[in-house]
Amino acid sequence: MNKRFIWFVVAVVAQLFILAAVPAQKIHTRATGKTVILRTFPFDPNTVMSGYYVILGYEISNPKVSNDWQKWSQGTPVWVLLKADPNGFWDAVSVHDKKPAVPSDCVVIKGRKSRWRIEYGIESYFIPEDAREKITRDFRNHSKEAKVEAKIDASGHAAIIKLIIQDRIYNY
Repeated sequence: MNKRFIWFVVAVVAQLFILAAVPAQKIHTRATGKTVILRTFPFDPNTVMSGYYVILGYEISNPKVSNDWQKWSQGTPVWVLLKADPNGFWDAVSVHDKKPAVPSDCVVIKGRKSRWRIEYGIESYFIPEDAREKITRDFRNHSKEAKVEAKIDASGHAAIIKLIIQDRIYNY
């Protein structure tokens, strides 16, 4: 075979591999993760929509169980142990700078310390254009009833499955 053809095939395969690797983590998390329900709210209620996504905030982004994490430098990896409450919502139990041992009734989510909160990579919720007005209206009228169903894998990576506002479900 021609060497140029072989290098061409190698280059094409490498590019395909790179393209496939980008969503691979989220696909793995959605396939293998444990389902959790998180309380959420629009992060900036004055400008809920920007383009075709909404920026979400979570109660677990500012865990009240400890303030030690607030002293850590920006960008520090943060591990938050979550446990389900009697209503089915998952709340922060503890905050760590290293992955802790995870009891069977808990799950750990990995994030990074931002300026004054913890970000988990699930803050942006992309929506189709035809649902934009509906979601904006739902957030305005029922923001206290918003929640996210997400999956968290054994490594602590999270992926949004759906946004739920009151009784309306918006699949991701």
